[in-house]
Amino acid sequence: MKKSLIIAGVIAMGAGALGAQSTTAHAAKQHILNAAVSTEPSSLDPAHSVDNVSENMMEQIMTGIYTRDGNGKVAPAMATKVVKPTNGGLVYTIPLRHDNYFSNGDNVTAQDFVYSIKRIVDPKTKTEFAYKFENIKNYQAILDGKMSPDQLGISAPSKYTLKIELSQPVPYYNSQLTEYYPTSEKAVKKYGQKFGTTAQTTVSNGAYRLKNYDGTGDSWDYVKDPHYFAAKTVKINKVHVRVVKDAATANNLFTAGKLDDAPISGNMIVKNLNNKAMVKTPAANMNYLQFNTKKKELNNVDLRRAVSYALDRKQLTKRVLQDGSQPAKAFSPHGLVTDPKTGKDFTSEVTEKITYNPTKAKAYLKKALKAVGKKQISFTLLTADNEVDKQVGEYVQGQLTKILPQLKVTVTSVPKQTRIQRSLDGDFDAVLMSWNSNIQDASDYLDTATATNISNFSRFKDDQYTALMKTVDTTTNQTPAQRLKEEQAANARVVNVAGYIPVFQSANDRLINTKIGGLHYTLFADAHYKDAYFK
Repeated sequence: MKKSLIIAGVIAMGAGALGAQSTTAHAAKQHILNAAVSTEPSSLDPAHSVDNVSENMMEQIMTGIYTRDGNGKVAPAMATKVVKPTNGGLVYTIPLRHDNYFSNGDNVTAQDFVYSIKRIVDPKTKTEFAYKFENIKNYQAILDGKMSPDQLGISAPSKYTLKIELSQPVPYYNSQLTEYYPTSEKAVKKYGQKFGTTAQTTVSNGAYRLKNYDGTGDSWDYVKDPHYFAAKTVKINKVHVRVVKDAATANNLFTAGKLDDAPISGNMIVKNLNNKAMVKTPAANMNYLQFNTKKKELNNVDLRRAVSYALDRKQLTKRVLQDGSQPAKAFSPHGLVTDPKTGKDFTSEVTEKITYNPTKAKAYLKKALKAVGKKQISFTLLTADNEVDKQVGEYVQGQLTKILPQLKVTVTSVPKQTRIQRSLDGDFDAVLMSWNSNIQDASDYLDTATATNISNFSRFKDDQYTALMKTVDTTTNQTPAQRLKEEQAANARVVNVAGYIPVFQSANDRLINTKIGGLHYTLFADAHYKDAYFK
Protein backbone atom coordinates (compact mmCIF):
# COMPACT_ATOMS: atom_id res chain seq x y z
CA MET A 1 0.00 0.00 0.00
CA LYS A 2 2.77 2.43 0.93
CA LYS A 3 4.71 1.72 -2.25
CA SER A 4 1.74 2.41 -4.50
CA LEU A 5 1.01 5.65 -2.68
CA ILE A 6 4.61 6.79 -3.08
CA ILE A 7 4.73 5.94 -6.79
CA ALA A 8 1.40 7.60 -7.46
CA GLY A 9 2.51 10.71 -5.60
CA VAL A 10 5.76 10.98 -7.54
CA ILE A 11 4.00 10.49 -10.89
CA ALA A 12 1.43 13.13 -9.98
CA MET A 13 4.15 15.60 -9.05
CA GLY A 14 6.07 14.88 -12.23
CA ALA A 15 3.00 15.62 -14.33
CA GLY A 16 2.17 18.73 -12.35
CA ALA A 17 5.73 20.07 -12.56
CA LEU A 18 5.38 20.77 -16.31
CA GLY A 19 2.38 23.00 -15.68
CA ALA A 20 4.15 24.58 -12.72
CA GLN A 21 7.21 25.77 -14.62
CA SER A 22 5.54 28.62 -16.45
CA THR A 23 3.80 29.80 -13.28
CA THR A 24 7.06 29.70 -11.34
CA ALA A 25 8.96 31.46 -14.14
CA HIS A 26 6.33 34.21 -14.21
CA ALA A 27 6.57 34.59 -10.43
CA ALA A 28 10.36 34.79 -10.66
CA LYS A 29 10.16 37.65 -13.17
CA GLN A 30 7.74 39.45 -10.88
CA HIS A 31 9.85 38.59 -7.83
CA ILE A 32 6.79 37.12 -6.13
CA LEU A 33 7.09 34.14 -3.80
CA ASN A 34 3.91 32.23 -2.91
CA ALA A 35 3.81 30.68 0.54
CA ALA A 36 1.33 28.98 2.86
CA VAL A 37 0.80 28.66 6.59
CA SER A 38 -1.40 26.08 8.30
CA THR A 39 -3.44 28.39 10.52
CA GLU A 40 -4.37 32.04 11.18
CA PRO A 41 -2.25 34.47 13.23
CA SER A 42 -3.43 35.91 16.54
CA SER A 43 -1.88 39.41 16.56
CA LEU A 44 0.99 41.44 15.15
CA ASP A 45 1.28 43.55 18.25
CA PRO A 46 4.55 42.51 20.00
CA ALA A 47 2.58 42.57 23.25
CA HIS A 48 0.00 40.05 22.08
CA SER A 49 1.68 37.77 19.57
CA VAL A 50 1.08 34.36 21.17
CA ASP A 51 1.30 31.71 18.44
CA ASN A 52 3.78 30.33 15.93
CA VAL A 53 2.19 31.89 12.84
CA SER A 54 2.12 35.35 14.45
CA GLU A 55 5.75 34.94 15.50
CA ASN A 56 6.68 33.90 11.95
CA MET A 57 4.92 36.98 10.60
CA MET A 58 6.76 39.16 13.12
CA GLU A 59 10.07 37.73 11.94
CA GLN A 60 9.23 38.70 8.35
CA ILE A 61 8.15 42.28 9.03
CA MET A 62 10.09 43.20 12.17
CA THR A 63 13.76 43.61 13.09
CA GLY A 64 14.53 42.75 16.70
CA ILE A 65 17.68 43.22 18.75
CA TYR A 66 19.09 39.90 17.58
CA THR A 67 17.94 37.31 15.06
CA ARG A 68 18.81 33.74 14.06
CA ASP A 69 21.04 33.14 11.07
CA GLY A 70 20.61 30.33 8.54
CA ASN A 71 22.29 27.90 10.94
CA GLY A 72 20.07 28.85 13.87
CA LYS A 73 22.81 30.83 15.65
CA VAL A 74 22.14 34.14 17.43
CA ALA A 75 23.24 37.02 15.19
CA PRO A 76 22.97 40.85 15.24
CA ALA A 77 19.85 42.46 13.78
CA MET A 78 19.07 45.93 15.16
CA ALA A 79 22.13 45.48 17.36
CA THR A 80 25.46 46.10 15.64
CA LYS A 81 27.02 43.15 17.48
CA VAL A 82 26.20 40.38 19.93
CA VAL A 83 27.39 41.74 23.27
CA LYS A 84 28.74 40.13 26.42
CA PRO A 85 27.18 41.23 29.73
CA THR A 86 29.08 43.24 32.31
CA ASN A 87 28.73 43.73 36.08
CA GLY A 88 28.71 40.02 36.84
CA GLY A 89 26.28 39.19 34.03
CA LEU A 90 23.71 41.78 35.13
CA VAL A 91 24.07 44.53 32.53
CA TYR A 92 23.69 44.37 28.74
CA THR A 93 24.72 47.53 26.91
CA ILE A 94 23.70 47.12 23.29
CA PRO A 95 24.71 49.45 20.45
CA LEU A 96 21.97 49.79 17.82
CA ARG A 97 21.92 50.62 14.12
CA HIS A 98 21.29 54.24 13.17
CA ASP A 99 19.72 53.49 9.78
CA ASN A 100 16.57 51.52 10.61
CA TYR A 101 13.08 52.97 10.13
CA PHE A 102 9.50 52.12 10.98
CA SER A 103 7.09 51.71 8.09
CA ASN A 104 5.56 55.08 9.07
CA GLY A 105 8.91 56.75 8.29
CA ASP A 106 10.11 57.30 11.86
CA ASN A 107 13.68 56.41 12.75
CA VAL A 108 13.88 53.42 15.15
CA THR A 109 15.82 54.29 18.29
CA ALA A 110 16.65 52.66 21.61
CA GLN A 111 13.65 54.40 23.15
CA ASP A 112 11.33 52.34 20.91
CA PHE A 113 12.64 49.18 22.57
CA VAL A 114 12.32 50.76 26.01
CA TYR A 115 8.70 51.69 25.31
CA SER A 116 7.93 48.26 23.82
CA ILE A 117 9.20 46.24 26.78
CA LYS A 118 7.78 48.55 29.46
CA ARG A 119 4.41 48.40 27.72
CA ILE A 120 4.48 44.58 27.73
CA VAL A 121 5.40 44.42 31.42
CA ASP A 122 2.79 47.02 32.41
CA PRO A 123 -0.12 45.05 33.99
CA LYS A 124 -2.57 47.40 32.23
CA THR A 125 -1.52 45.95 28.86
CA LYS A 126 -2.72 42.50 29.93
CA THR A 127 -0.18 40.78 27.75
CA GLU A 128 -0.18 36.99 27.55
CA PHE A 129 3.53 36.53 28.25
CA ALA A 130 4.96 39.34 30.40
CA TYR A 131 6.79 36.68 32.43
CA LYS A 132 9.32 36.36 29.59
CA PHE A 133 10.79 39.60 30.92
CA GLU A 134 10.80 38.53 34.57
CA ASN A 135 14.58 38.68 34.85
CA ILE A 136 14.71 42.42 34.11
CA LYS A 137 15.32 44.47 37.25
CA ASN A 138 12.14 45.49 39.16
CA TYR A 139 9.87 43.26 37.06
CA GLN A 140 8.22 41.55 40.02
CA ALA A 141 7.67 44.78 41.96
CA ILE A 142 5.95 46.26 38.89
CA LEU A 143 3.79 43.18 38.49
CA ASP A 144 2.83 43.41 42.19
CA GLY A 145 1.87 47.06 41.80
CA LYS A 146 4.69 48.27 44.08
CA MET A 147 6.53 50.11 41.32
CA SER A 148 5.69 51.95 38.14
CA PRO A 149 6.52 50.32 34.78
CA ASP A 150 8.82 53.31 34.24
CA GLN A 151 11.13 51.79 36.86
CA LEU A 152 11.78 48.63 34.83
CA GLY A 153 15.50 48.04 34.32
CA ILE A 154 15.61 49.02 30.66
CA SER A 155 16.75 52.41 29.45
CA ALA A 156 18.24 54.39 26.56
CA PRO A 157 21.48 56.11 27.73
CA SER A 158 21.75 57.56 24.21
CA LYS A 159 19.65 57.60 21.07
CA TYR A 160 21.15 54.38 19.73
CA THR A 161 22.26 52.64 22.92
CA LEU A 162 20.00 50.24 24.81
CA LYS A 163 20.81 49.29 28.39
CA ILE A 164 19.16 46.33 30.12
CA GLU A 165 19.72 45.63 33.83
CA LEU A 166 18.83 42.19 35.13
CA SER A 167 17.94 41.12 38.65
CA GLN A 168 20.19 38.07 38.29
CA PRO A 169 22.49 36.58 35.65
CA VAL A 170 20.69 34.71 32.88
CA PRO A 171 23.01 32.33 30.98
CA TYR A 172 20.71 32.11 27.94
CA TYR A 173 19.78 35.80 27.73
CA ASN A 174 21.24 36.49 24.29
CA SER A 175 18.88 33.90 22.79
CA GLN A 176 16.00 35.60 24.62
CA LEU A 177 16.92 38.93 23.03
CA THR A 178 15.90 37.51 19.65
CA GLU A 179 12.32 38.03 20.86
CA TYR A 180 12.72 41.74 21.72
CA TYR A 181 11.06 43.96 19.11
CA PRO A 182 10.58 47.75 19.05
CA THR A 183 7.11 49.29 19.11
CA SER A 184 6.03 52.65 17.74
CA GLU A 185 4.43 54.58 20.61
CA LYS A 186 2.92 56.97 18.08
CA ALA A 187 1.16 54.06 16.35
CA VAL A 188 -0.12 52.55 19.59
CA LYS A 189 -1.61 55.88 20.61
CA LYS A 190 -3.13 56.33 17.16
CA TYR A 191 -4.72 52.88 16.80
CA GLY A 192 -5.29 51.85 20.43
CA GLN A 193 -6.54 48.28 20.82
CA LYS A 194 -6.64 47.89 17.03
CA PHE A 195 -2.85 48.21 16.83
CA GLY A 196 -1.39 45.14 15.11
CA THR A 197 -4.76 43.65 14.15
CA THR A 198 -4.70 44.60 10.43
CA ALA A 199 -2.15 45.65 7.84
CA GLN A 200 -3.33 49.25 8.15
CA THR A 201 -2.80 49.32 11.93
CA THR A 202 0.53 47.47 11.91
CA VAL A 203 3.72 49.53 12.01
CA SER A 204 6.83 47.45 11.34
CA ASN A 205 10.59 47.93 10.95
CA GLY A 206 11.65 44.89 8.93
CA ALA A 207 12.52 43.93 5.39
CA TYR A 208 8.82 43.74 4.46
CA ARG A 209 5.66 45.66 5.16
CA LEU A 210 2.36 43.86 5.67
CA LYS A 211 -0.31 44.47 3.04
CA ASN A 212 -3.86 43.22 2.34
CA TYR A 213 -4.53 41.76 5.79
CA ASP A 214 -7.82 42.70 7.44
CA GLY A 215 -7.44 40.64 10.61
CA THR A 216 -9.93 37.97 9.60
CA GLY A 217 -8.97 36.98 6.06
CA ASP A 218 -6.99 33.93 5.05
CA SER A 219 -4.33 35.66 2.92
CA TRP A 220 -1.93 38.61 3.03
CA ASP A 221 1.19 40.01 1.37
CA TYR A 222 4.67 40.97 2.45
CA VAL A 223 5.93 43.82 0.27
CA LYS A 224 9.58 44.86 0.26
CA ASP A 225 10.21 47.99 2.31
CA PRO A 226 12.58 50.27 0.37
CA HIS A 227 13.60 51.97 3.64
CA TYR A 228 14.89 48.74 5.19
CA PHE A 229 18.59 49.21 5.99
CA ALA A 230 19.59 46.15 3.93
CA ALA A 231 16.96 46.59 1.19
CA LYS A 232 19.56 46.04 -1.54
CA THR A 233 20.10 42.47 -0.32
CA VAL A 234 16.38 41.58 -0.40
CA LYS A 235 15.80 39.81 -3.73
CA ILE A 236 12.12 38.89 -3.38
CA ASN A 237 9.96 41.99 -3.80
CA LYS A 238 6.69 40.40 -2.71
CA VAL A 239 5.55 37.33 -0.79
CA HIS A 240 1.93 36.27 -1.05
CA VAL A 241 0.79 34.14 1.88
CA ARG A 242 -2.40 32.13 2.23
CA VAL A 243 -3.79 29.98 5.04
CA VAL A 244 -4.04 26.35 3.90
CA LYS A 245 -5.15 24.06 6.73
CA ASP A 246 -5.29 20.86 4.71
CA ALA A 247 -1.96 19.24 3.74
CA ALA A 248 -3.41 17.62 0.60
CA THR A 249 -4.57 21.02 -0.61
CA ALA A 250 -1.13 22.51 0.09
CA ASN A 251 0.48 19.64 -1.81
CA ASN A 252 -1.83 20.12 -4.80
CA LEU A 253 -1.24 23.86 -4.90
CA PHE A 254 2.52 23.28 -4.79
CA THR A 255 2.33 20.70 -7.58
CA ALA A 256 0.28 23.14 -9.67
CA GLY A 257 2.97 25.79 -9.24
CA LYS A 258 0.76 28.02 -7.08
CA LEU A 259 2.91 27.67 -3.96
CA ASP A 260 6.69 27.91 -3.54
CA ASP A 261 6.80 27.19 0.20
CA ALA A 262 4.14 24.83 1.53
CA PRO A 263 3.79 23.08 4.91
CA ILE A 264 2.68 19.43 4.60
CA SER A 265 1.93 16.60 7.01
CA GLY A 266 0.61 13.04 7.29
CA ASN A 267 0.09 11.15 4.04
CA MET A 268 1.55 14.02 2.05
CA ILE A 269 4.92 13.26 3.68
CA VAL A 270 4.71 9.68 2.41
CA LYS A 271 3.71 10.85 -1.06
CA ASN A 272 6.71 13.14 -1.25
CA LEU A 273 9.43 10.86 0.12
CA ASN A 274 11.32 10.93 -3.18
CA ASN A 275 10.61 14.56 -3.94
CA LYS A 276 13.73 16.76 -3.93
CA ALA A 277 11.52 19.68 -2.97
CA MET A 278 10.68 18.22 0.46
CA VAL A 279 12.59 19.63 3.43
CA LYS A 280 12.31 18.11 6.92
CA THR A 281 13.39 20.09 9.98
CA PRO A 282 12.89 19.28 13.68
CA ALA A 283 11.01 22.05 15.47
CA ALA A 284 11.37 23.26 19.06
CA ASN A 285 7.60 22.94 19.40
CA MET A 286 6.20 20.77 22.20
CA ASN A 287 2.58 19.63 22.23
CA TYR A 288 0.77 18.89 25.49
CA LEU A 289 -2.61 17.92 26.87
CA GLN A 290 -3.93 20.03 29.73
CA PHE A 291 -6.89 19.13 31.96
CA ASN A 292 -8.96 21.89 33.53
CA THR A 293 -8.28 21.49 37.26
CA LYS A 294 -11.15 23.85 38.07
CA LYS A 295 -13.50 21.00 37.15
CA LYS A 296 -13.77 18.59 40.05
CA GLU A 297 -13.80 15.31 38.10
CA LEU A 298 -10.80 16.36 36.04
CA ASN A 299 -8.69 17.67 38.92
CA ASN A 300 -7.25 14.27 39.66
CA VAL A 301 -3.58 13.30 39.36
CA ASP A 302 -4.46 9.63 38.78
CA LEU A 303 -6.74 10.54 35.88
CA ARG A 304 -3.93 12.52 34.25
CA ARG A 305 -1.47 9.68 34.85
CA ALA A 306 -3.91 7.20 33.35
CA VAL A 307 -4.27 9.28 30.19
CA SER A 308 -0.50 9.72 29.88
CA TYR A 309 0.24 6.00 30.21
CA ALA A 310 -2.53 5.17 27.71
CA LEU A 311 -0.91 7.18 24.91
CA ASP A 312 1.36 5.27 22.55
CA ARG A 313 3.35 8.29 21.40
CA LYS A 314 5.53 6.26 19.07
CA GLN A 315 2.46 4.98 17.23
CA LEU A 316 1.10 8.52 17.02
CA THR A 317 4.24 9.97 15.46
CA LYS A 318 5.21 7.03 13.23
CA ARG A 319 1.84 5.83 12.00
CA VAL A 320 -0.52 8.76 12.33
CA LEU A 321 1.47 11.95 11.85
CA GLN A 322 4.24 10.36 9.76
CA ASP A 323 5.96 13.73 9.47
CA GLY A 324 9.17 13.34 11.44
CA SER A 325 7.58 14.41 14.73
CA GLN A 326 9.15 12.74 17.77
CA PRO A 327 7.46 11.13 20.79
CA ALA A 328 7.81 13.38 23.84
CA LYS A 329 10.69 12.20 26.01
CA ALA A 330 10.66 15.13 28.41
CA PHE A 331 8.79 18.35 29.08
CA SER A 332 11.16 20.22 26.72
CA PRO A 333 12.19 19.30 23.17
CA HIS A 334 15.12 17.24 21.95
CA GLY A 335 17.96 19.39 20.62
CA LEU A 336 17.27 22.38 22.86
CA VAL A 337 20.10 22.02 25.36
CA THR A 338 22.93 19.64 26.20
CA ASP A 339 24.60 18.64 29.45
CA PRO A 340 27.84 20.69 29.69
CA LYS A 341 29.63 17.76 31.35
CA THR A 342 28.50 14.81 29.24
CA GLY A 343 27.50 16.52 25.99
CA LYS A 344 24.28 14.49 26.03
CA ASP A 345 20.90 15.95 25.20
CA PHE A 346 18.66 16.98 28.10
CA THR A 347 15.96 14.56 26.97
CA SER A 348 18.32 11.55 27.07
CA GLU A 349 19.17 12.09 30.74
CA VAL A 350 15.65 12.36 32.18
CA THR A 351 15.04 10.43 35.39
CA GLU A 352 11.25 10.16 34.94
CA LYS A 353 10.45 8.37 31.69
CA ILE A 354 7.38 9.11 29.59
CA THR A 355 6.17 5.64 28.61
CA TYR A 356 3.25 3.72 27.14
CA ASN A 357 1.91 1.27 29.71
CA PRO A 358 -1.76 0.17 29.38
CA THR A 359 -1.59 -1.82 32.62
CA LYS A 360 -0.57 1.24 34.64
CA ALA A 361 -3.11 3.35 32.75
CA LYS A 362 -5.95 1.05 33.80
CA ALA A 363 -4.75 0.90 37.41
CA TYR A 364 -4.54 4.68 37.71
CA LEU A 365 -7.97 5.16 36.12
CA LYS A 366 -9.43 2.70 38.61
CA LYS A 367 -8.07 4.87 41.43
CA ALA A 368 -9.39 8.03 39.78
CA LEU A 369 -12.89 6.60 39.35
CA LYS A 370 -12.95 5.49 42.96
CA ALA A 371 -11.91 8.95 44.12
CA VAL A 372 -14.74 10.68 42.24
CA GLY A 373 -17.25 7.93 43.00
CA LYS A 374 -18.22 7.26 39.38
CA LYS A 375 -18.07 4.40 36.89
CA GLN A 376 -17.08 6.65 34.01
CA ILE A 377 -15.79 10.14 33.32
CA SER A 378 -16.74 12.18 30.26
CA PHE A 379 -14.79 15.10 28.85
CA THR A 380 -14.36 17.07 25.64
CA LEU A 381 -10.91 17.59 24.14
CA LEU A 382 -10.51 21.01 22.52
CA THR A 383 -8.10 21.35 19.58
CA ALA A 384 -7.36 23.81 16.80
CA ASP A 385 -8.90 22.95 13.44
CA ASN A 386 -5.67 22.48 11.49
CA GLU A 387 -4.99 19.02 10.11
CA VAL A 388 -2.30 17.94 12.58
CA ASP A 389 -4.23 18.99 15.69
CA LYS A 390 -7.35 17.26 14.42
CA GLN A 391 -5.36 14.10 13.74
CA VAL A 392 -3.93 14.15 17.25
CA GLY A 393 -7.35 14.75 18.77
CA GLU A 394 -8.82 11.80 16.88
CA TYR A 395 -5.88 9.60 17.90
CA VAL A 396 -6.24 10.52 21.58
CA GLN A 397 -9.98 9.84 21.44
CA GLY A 398 -9.48 6.44 19.77
CA GLN A 399 -6.62 5.38 22.00
CA LEU A 400 -8.43 6.27 25.22
CA THR A 401 -11.58 4.52 24.02
CA LYS A 402 -9.48 1.43 23.32
CA ILE A 403 -7.38 1.35 26.51
CA LEU A 404 -9.67 3.17 28.96
CA PRO A 405 -13.29 2.61 27.84
CA GLN A 406 -14.56 4.19 31.07
CA LEU A 407 -13.44 7.52 29.61
CA LYS A 408 -15.96 9.02 27.21
CA VAL A 409 -14.05 11.46 25.02
CA THR A 410 -15.48 13.97 22.55
CA VAL A 411 -13.26 16.08 20.30
CA THR A 412 -14.12 19.66 19.34
CA SER A 413 -11.93 21.44 16.76
CA VAL A 414 -12.15 25.23 16.37
CA PRO A 415 -10.09 27.96 14.67
CA LYS A 416 -6.79 28.45 16.46
CA GLN A 417 -7.59 31.92 17.72
CA THR A 418 -10.81 30.58 19.25
CA ARG A 419 -8.86 27.72 20.83
CA ILE A 420 -6.42 30.22 22.34
CA GLN A 421 -9.17 32.45 23.70
CA ARG A 422 -11.16 29.55 25.15
CA SER A 423 -7.97 28.27 26.77
CA LEU A 424 -7.27 31.66 28.33
CA ASP A 425 -10.88 31.84 29.54
CA GLY A 426 -10.74 28.34 31.07
CA ASP A 427 -13.60 27.33 28.76
CA PHE A 428 -12.56 23.71 28.19
CA ASP A 429 -12.35 20.26 29.78
CA ALA A 430 -9.08 19.24 28.17
CA VAL A 431 -7.07 21.11 25.54
CA LEU A 432 -4.28 20.26 23.14
CA MET A 433 -1.83 23.15 23.29
CA SER A 434 1.69 23.75 22.08
CA TRP A 435 4.69 25.76 23.20
CA ASN A 436 7.49 26.90 20.94
CA SER A 437 10.57 28.86 21.97
CA ASN A 438 13.88 29.96 20.53
CA ILE A 439 15.31 30.37 24.02
CA GLN A 440 17.91 27.68 24.52
CA ASP A 441 16.98 26.61 28.01
CA ALA A 442 14.56 23.99 29.35
CA SER A 443 13.17 26.47 31.86
CA ASP A 444 11.24 28.33 29.16
CA TYR A 445 9.11 25.21 28.76
CA LEU A 446 9.07 24.17 32.41
CA ASP A 447 7.99 27.65 33.47
CA THR A 448 4.75 27.34 31.50
CA ALA A 449 3.52 24.78 34.06
CA THR A 450 4.08 27.02 37.08
CA ALA A 451 0.91 28.05 38.88
CA THR A 452 0.96 31.73 37.86
CA ASN A 453 2.01 31.29 34.23
CA ILE A 454 -0.67 32.47 31.80
CA SER A 455 0.01 29.48 29.51
CA ASN A 456 -0.95 27.17 32.38
CA PHE A 457 -4.55 27.11 31.18
CA SER A 458 -5.31 24.12 33.39
CA ARG A 459 -4.36 26.10 36.53
CA PHE A 460 -2.33 23.07 37.62
CA LYS A 461 -0.57 23.72 40.93
CA ASP A 462 1.89 21.57 42.80
CA ASP A 463 3.84 22.90 45.79
CA GLN A 464 6.83 20.65 45.17
CA TYR A 465 7.03 21.73 41.55
CA THR A 466 6.70 25.38 42.55
CA ALA A 467 9.67 25.01 44.93
CA LEU A 468 11.77 23.23 42.32
CA MET A 469 11.11 25.89 39.70
CA LYS A 470 11.90 28.65 42.16
CA THR A 471 15.34 27.06 42.53
CA VAL A 472 15.72 26.69 38.75
CA ASP A 473 14.79 30.31 38.17
CA THR A 474 17.21 31.62 40.80
CA THR A 475 20.33 31.65 38.66
CA THR A 476 22.69 33.55 40.99
CA ASN A 477 25.76 31.56 42.08
CA GLN A 478 24.80 28.49 40.04
CA THR A 479 27.02 26.67 37.59
CA PRO A 480 25.39 25.47 34.34
CA ALA A 481 25.78 21.86 35.54
CA GLN A 482 24.05 22.58 38.86
CA ARG A 483 21.19 24.33 37.15
CA LEU A 484 20.74 21.51 34.68
CA LYS A 485 20.35 19.08 37.59
CA GLU A 486 17.65 21.29 39.07
CA GLU A 487 15.84 21.42 35.73
CA GLN A 488 15.99 17.63 35.53
CA ALA A 489 14.43 17.41 39.00
CA ALA A 490 11.65 19.80 37.99
CA ASN A 491 11.10 17.85 34.78
CA ALA A 492 10.80 14.61 36.78
CA ARG A 493 8.22 16.11 39.10
CA VAL A 494 5.91 17.63 36.48
CA VAL A 495 6.05 14.45 34.38
CA ASN A 496 5.38 12.24 37.44
CA VAL A 497 2.23 14.15 38.43
CA ALA A 498 1.29 14.77 34.77
CA GLY A 499 0.77 18.48 35.41
CA TYR A 500 0.63 18.71 31.66
CA ILE A 501 0.86 15.59 29.55
CA PRO A 502 3.69 15.93 26.99
CA VAL A 503 2.61 14.21 23.76
CA PHE A 504 5.00 14.95 20.91
CA GLN A 505 7.63 17.29 19.49
CA SER A 506 6.63 18.72 16.13
CA ALA A 507 8.57 18.62 12.90
CA ASN A 508 8.53 21.27 10.21
CA ASP A 509 7.95 19.50 6.88
CA ARG A 510 7.72 21.62 3.79
CA LEU A 511 7.78 21.56 0.04
CA ILE A 512 10.12 24.30 -1.15
CA ASN A 513 10.48 25.21 -4.81
CA THR A 514 13.92 23.96 -5.91
CA LYS A 515 14.24 27.13 -8.01
CA ILE A 516 14.38 29.14 -4.77
CA GLY A 517 17.43 29.40 -2.54
CA GLY A 518 18.08 30.98 0.85
CA LEU A 519 15.12 29.52 2.74
CA HIS A 520 16.61 27.97 5.86
CA TYR A 521 14.31 26.43 8.48
CA THR A 522 16.02 25.52 11.77
CA LEU A 523 15.07 24.05 15.14
CA PHE A 524 14.64 27.54 16.58
CA ALA A 525 13.31 29.67 13.74
CA ASP A 526 11.38 29.68 10.49
CA ALA A 527 13.02 30.81 7.28
CA HIS A 528 13.35 34.54 6.59
CA TYR A 529 12.00 35.51 3.19
CA LYS A 530 14.42 38.45 3.07
CA ASP A 531 17.18 35.88 2.54
CA ALA A 532 15.40 34.07 -0.30
CA TYR A 533 16.14 34.41 -4.00
CA PHE A 534 15.12 32.88 -7.32
CA LYS A 535 17.98 30.86 -8.78
